[in-house]
Amino acid sequence: MTTQRPHIFITLLLTIFVLTSCMETKTSDAKDTYKYWAGTNPPSDIELMKGQYWQSAHWTKEYIMYLKFKPTEEWWTEFLKQNYISPDKDNWTLPSDAPTWFKPTDNSIRYSGGDDFDQGSRYFRDTITGICYIYEIQL
Repeated sequence: MTTQRPHIFITLLLTIFVLTSCMETKTSDAKDTYKYWAGTNPPSDIELMKGQYWQSAHWTKEYIMYLKFKPTEEWWTEFLKQNYISPDKDNWTLPSDAPTWFKPTDNSIRYSGGDDFDQGSRYFRDTITGICYIYEIQL
């Protein structure tokens, strides 16, 4: 009887691990979207408006994120600098699965990441209102 307990415990532990690591993450809450994306609560100097986040159950952290928010000028400038994001002049098409609220205005400057591996992530900032949109994809 005592030799079965470790086997049962190990089987139970492995089952819990497999089940919890195989669950995708989804939310349409702006605060939760920011937390999943950034790994921390949003700072007080940004106003979150809308969000949508999906993360695969795979251990490689594949995700698609949409966020609408209004940061301070300082926050946005530092975000662009830290992530090597610069204005984008290439053609870009809004993904067909974008939420209905994800509509950067004609007054927006479009940015893209600074690396050679472009999966389509784009960053927008309205020059009049300061409202920003982020579409980020990592597959």
